[in-house]
Amino acid sequence: MSAPQETKVIVNKALLCGRVNAVRKSDDTVYTEVILPSVDEYSQPATIEVRSKKRLGQIGETVQINVSCAGYRGKPFSYQDKETGERFTRRPVVNSYLAIED
Repeated sequence: MSAPQETKVIVNKALLCGRVNAVRKSDDTVYTEVILPSVDEYSQPATIEVRSKKRLGQIGETVQINVSCAGYRGKPFSYQDKETGERFTRRPVVNSYLAIED
């Protein structure tokens, strides 16, 4: 087993590792969909999207990406509880990742 590495914690930054599932480009921004490894064999893997100025990898390639973490509140929506009939208004939170490019 290898020795643990010292890591420096930087606020609102992260290192994401995963496999590129899809890539699309809109104007000057490249959107890369990355599937992160599952915690265990029974868990669904997380899927995230990273914005960047250049392509981060080819489909099927495993990548490591330094990102800045952000997010915003989405458009509010209403729904009705099926059991009680009570109506609720919720605003989803959308996570956003921006590649830190040198």
